[in-house]
Amino acid sequence: MLRVARLESEAELEEIRDLLDELGVEYEHVRSEPEDAYPQAAYFYIPDEAADDVEYVIAEKHGYDAEVL
Repeated sequence: MLRVARLESEAELEEIRDLLDELGVEYEHVRSEPEDAYPQAAYFYIPDEAADDVEYVIAEKHGYDAEVL
């Protein structure tokens, strides 16, 4: 499970989806907390074998508060 915290807008959430698509990762957006306000944390199911690459690209290269749980 990937958690991306402190997303400030729908545009940032969409950027996370775009990054996952660019990496070729199959994912499922499970939930966001809170659902209807920002900032929020978004949770995605991702394959275990993609975890290191996903965390590196989203957190290190793009500066999001992301971690694989």
